Amino acid sequence: MLESRTMLSLALGLVIGVLGFGLVRLVSMPPLDSIHYHANWALWVDGKRVDLTGDQYMEDAAACSSETSNITAPQRVHLHDNNPDVVHIHHGGSTWGHLLQNLGWGIGSDWLFTDKGELYGEDVGRRLTFVLNGFVVLPASNRVIRAGDRMLISFGVEDPDVLIRDQFPSIGANASEFDSGFDPAGCRGNTAETLEERIRRAFWF
Repeated sequence: MLESRTMLSLALGLVIGVLGFGLVRLVSMPPLDSIHYHANWALWVDGKRVDLTGDQYMEDAAACSSETSNITAPQRVHLHDNNPDVVHIHHGGSTWGHLLQNLGWGIGSDWLFTDKGELYGEDVGRRLTFVLNGFVVLPASNRVIRAGDRMLISFGVEDPDVLIRDQFPSIGANASEFDSGFDPAGCRGNTAETLEERIRRAFWF
């Protein structure tokens, strides 16, 4: 009898301890950082804009998860809804190289590898050029994508001034509209953490 009471007391104490610890976490833990911002871009090869409107380049909204700790590479930075102009960023360390990789391409400081298996390397008169917000920048494959960036990635013979005049204007300038508006494919996006999600995080389930 005494042993049963002891076991019951221990179990009750454990439950009270877990509940108390969880409640303390619930009250004191900071809210989750919800990263979701946008940028505009375009990819050109040999004087033609690459068509990236196909489904194979799009991240399925249904694949988005509310989990921030287990976010996959394609969820970090991607395109949505057959709109190739707007880049969706869900991780602050996402780079232009990450985006190309998630689209099945590869990019370096002086080469471009397409999803069709074609390798473009610098040769006589042809080069890889990055134009960010209207200015030619150093190789930017490892440059972190910032909110509102407008990036032109171009491989070809064109001089930088021609790229800025003829190709850069093809890039949209509507990223901020996606930042402030509702995005049905926004994963966590601008949605605040619900009380249920907060409780689950506090009690680790």
